[in-house]
Amino acid sequence: MRLKGFSRGARKDDAEIDDPEFGVAEKEGAGPESAEEEGSGEDGRGRARTAGPREMARLVVAAVRLVWAASRREFIVVVLMDLTQAVGVFFLVVQLQQLLSGLMDRKDGGANTLALGVVGFVGANILVAVAEAVIANRRQLLSERTSLHVCRQIMTVACLADLADFDDSRFHDRLYRAATSALTRPSRMVESLVTVGQVLFTLLAVAVAMIVVQPWIALFVVLAAIPVWLGGVRGGEQHFDFVEETTEDDRSRTYLFELLTKREPAKEIRAFNLERYLARRWVSIMEHRLALLAANLRRRFVSALLASVGSGLVLALAAGVLIALNRWAGMSLAETATTAGALLVFSQKLVDGIGAGNEFFESAPLVRDLESFLALRPEVERGRPGGTAPAEFGSVDFEDVSFTYQGAERPALEEVSLRIGAGEVVALVGENGSGKTTLAKLLAGLYAPGEGRILVDGADLADYDPATWRDTVAVLFQDFIRYALPAEDNIRIGAAERDPDDDAIRAAAKAAGADAFLSALPDGYATILSPQFGTGQDLSLGQWQRVALARAFLRAAPLVVLDEPSASLDARAERALFDSVRELYDGRTVLLISHRFSTVRTADRIVVLRSGRVAEQGTHDELMATGGLYAELFTLQARGYLAPGDENGRSDPGHAEDRTISLY
Repeated sequence: MRLKGFSRGARKDDAEIDDPEFGVAEKEGAGPESAEEEGSGEDGRGRARTAGPREMARLVVAAVRLVWAASRREFIVVVLMDLTQAVGVFFLVVQLQQLLSGLMDRKDGGANTLALGVVGFVGANILVAVAEAVIANRRQLLSERTSLHVCRQIMTVACLADLADFDDSRFHDRLYRAATSALTRPSRMVESLVTVGQVLFTLLAVAVAMIVVQPWIALFVVLAAIPVWLGGVRGGEQHFDFVEETTEDDRSRTYLFELLTKREPAKEIRAFNLERYLARRWVSIMEHRLALLAANLRRRFVSALLASVGSGLVLALAAGVLIALNRWAGMSLAETATTAGALLVFSQKLVDGIGAGNEFFESAPLVRDLESFLALRPEVERGRPGGTAPAEFGSVDFEDVSFTYQGAERPALEEVSLRIGAGEVVALVGENGSGKTTLAKLLAGLYAPGEGRILVDGADLADYDPATWRDTVAVLFQDFIRYALPAEDNIRIGAAERDPDDDAIRAAAKAAGADAFLSALPDGYATILSPQFGTGQDLSLGQWQRVALARAFLRAAPLVVLDEPSASLDARAERALFDSVRELYDGRTVLLISHRFSTVRTADRIVVLRSGRVAEQGTHDELMATGGLYAELFTLQARGYLAPGDENGRSDPGHAEDRTISLY
């Protein structure tokens, strides 16, 4: 099931369940109206609207839930220590007042009061210090556990996305924000959240102590926190705007930076002398980003300045009232000194709170993007078909199947009807862009048809859980991944869930013709196939293709899809591969895609695609006899191997039509 709102090319009935607010599945009980009330969602142009105070408060609650889910024990310990520290601060203020009163007490028993005050004051200090030490110790572990939890959740939801979602730039924007934030934001969010908790509890303790000592000053203490909160909320809103405004630029600059620093594109970039060109583009994007950042920082500076000045003015007014109470309302010197000390503590904690609050609100985009991602999971899982695909099948039928890629102007496949029988070797041929690989992706369950149906023994493939169908398919695409892992693991991942033993891995490598060169590596099958790690070594492209073939062999699936499996093999190896296809895949169904027509002659049936439609199908001899597109393309390829000057069009003595030749 596609993630709603990310696939403009999805089935028609998907449009009815798109979430117009976030572009994601709605949570239960929350519709577009509730999202608008909180000031969240998108503005119609794909950018999220500014979050209001209610939304920011909701994000604080969401952050607490996130940390709670990541590590309850550490979170409970930290909260208890926050409370303990606050209690310690409360007793510090109260004991300070009693200590000062004891020092000024000239009556009998004053010494006892003084001694008790000293003991209480020292005890409160020790309590605060111990709580602070425990918080510092557990906070780091809590941060790491939260990072682990966040990254795991993002990976889980990203893996639920269909291939079609990765064709949508909006999905990439959301995924990029969540993924990049997950690298640094969780630890910073936890640090700031814990600090904000400490500050809030401490400020509350000071406020309660002030009520005990002097209620009027306690009122000013509460009022002083209001500008700080409003300033933090506004700064968070402005940071949201900046993050979302620069997401696409950030993805572009990251992509360009990787092109200039990664090993894979290095040879082509140097061959075309692209270094300066790509670097200039990267600098241009960075300069634009810095200009936006400078403007954003100016706005945030104004918000922070107003918050600091506002709270400072309130505290200054509180100090003025304190002086007035001392001079004209009979407040004792002990009460005055205690209140002044409490105001000093409050002021310092308020400064800490401003910094922590700003840090938290900068990290809040992680919470929001993660929330929107996690909201997809239950919806997708509920919408995922519950049927289990059969381990074996008699036939697979395409019924008037059409498919259009995201943003494409014309269909890649159009009204394709085709039957593939069990145990049959079917070859797909056609010119570039004819839809061969697209058909293979639909057969493998990587895309769902836009129109029409794919039937497995008469049952709609859409009624099966895609994961269970993919378990029955072994796919080898021409752009296979070269994993920087040991050789044995590069093959093992073809059937990772079964955890095949070494003998099975070697057998697959031998079948693909990879055993000899893998055994000759410095550490044999344990050698990492990349020079980027340790003493790893790279392989030639042809050797890599054999390793990828070994993965497909190891999977032992009833349906095998081979997309240009011999593109990087030499002529002898390629011919040996195709001569042994029936032996290697005895009893399995094979869909073989190739531009080299001579290699598909032994297929049970050859299907010719043209512009996304089935142009013709039959055996090699039948198609040559009809003189259609297949015969035309086959002849064009074979012509390059005819003897010069052979006016009769006879093949050379080496039977050129049997050779691996290609125009593409």
